Amino acid sequence: MALATTGAVIAGQLAGDVERILVTIVSLLTALFIAADPHDPASETIVQSDPGIQIDPEAITSHPQLQPFIDASTDAILIVDHSKVTAANHSARQLLGINIVGQNVRMAFRHAGAIERLSDPDINHTGHPIRLTGIGQQNQMWDMRIQSIGPGQKMVHLADRSSAQAAEKMRVDFVANASHELLTPLAAVKGFIETLDDPAAGDDPDTRGRFLGIMAKETDRMQALVRDLMSLSRIEAEKYDPPQTPVDFAHIVVDTVDQLRNSQERGGDIALDMTVETLSVMGDAGQLRQLASNIITNAMKYGRTGTPIMVSLAHSRSGAMLAFAVVDQGDGIAPEHLPRLTERFYRVDSGRSRSVGGTGLGLSLVKHIVDRHRGHLEIRSIVGSGTSVSVLLPVAPTDVI
Repeated sequence: MALATTGAVIAGQLAGDVERILVTIVSLLTALFIAADPHDPASETIVQSDPGIQIDPEAITSHPQLQPFIDASTDAILIVDHSKVTAANHSARQLLGINIVGQNVRMAFRHAGAIERLSDPDINHTGHPIRLTGIGQQNQMWDMRIQSIGPGQKMVHLADRSSAQAAEKMRVDFVANASHELLTPLAAVKGFIETLDDPAAGDDPDTRGRFLGIMAKETDRMQALVRDLMSLSRIEAEKYDPPQTPVDFAHIVVDTVDQLRNSQERGGDIALDMTVETLSVMGDAGQLRQLASNIITNAMKYGRTGTPIMVSLAHSRSGAMLAFAVVDQGDGIAPEHLPRLTERFYRVDSGRSRSVGGTGLGLSLVKHIVDRHRGHLEIRSIVGSGTSVSVLLPVAPTDVI
């Protein structure tokens, strides 16, 4: 950034007044964009404009090259002259209002933190951001940077940090939830170990056998959770890398159903309806097997015993996608829970989920696998009737099968 700024200043000194203004503006914009990351060491660098330059907003808004460049930015950029907005790009007008040019900053921003920063002529503008909440939509978060560009003039740069903040919150919540999910069975195992260490309890074969059985169950639960966490990590690492290998998904579904029929107590309730013998997608065989197993296993856990679990696979109406669906006849899920079912560790009934051996990551894994395969996941449910989980995946091109 320092090299770019130095070049800009030298060019500005060699150019005419208008060119000097434009070069100064571009150098300041470049500095603001580079400094947009609060953790970037470059943000410590202060870019100073030539104190002899007085920025004419008219020169900016009317210039055929600079204005399109500024308007193309998704960040809001404004120029404030003695507490009055004198220029604003398209993003700024969308955020603060189409008529903000000419308004006092108090009317334009309507935000106490922003107004205080912009109205104080003595404040030392170093380019460091101030975090603002409440500009635009209620929960949006912005980093506002201000750079002096002339006597009484400031350039304001607003960068939306809502997505980054949401991602950070998800990360923190995920760590907290994963820790809780692991600590719960660990505490149970530790408690039983301490009980068995007591000679009075440890010498009773029935008590010992019961406690060891519970410890084994809790250990299995921890192993399942760690496996799912590792799977989720791998899938997320590959989410921008779509699979390039043709995989027969019909074979995966048949194989998964056969395994579940032989290994689960409700295996006999599975009814398979397939209109095709082979159906290939560009996919990761291991992940697609996990997808099919998770969806069918969920239906076996939460459907009522003795009721059918309908598993179907067919071409979509257009023929460009395959349609995989699993329908159970269970208690169903209330509408308010449906949008959150694919969140990590989200459970409609925590106690029941743990009692049937769920980790809270099954549908989250399914959603990430579907996304990586450029597919679509849909969950429908009627309370008292049951739940339907449908997946659409693109069919592999015929020239690669």
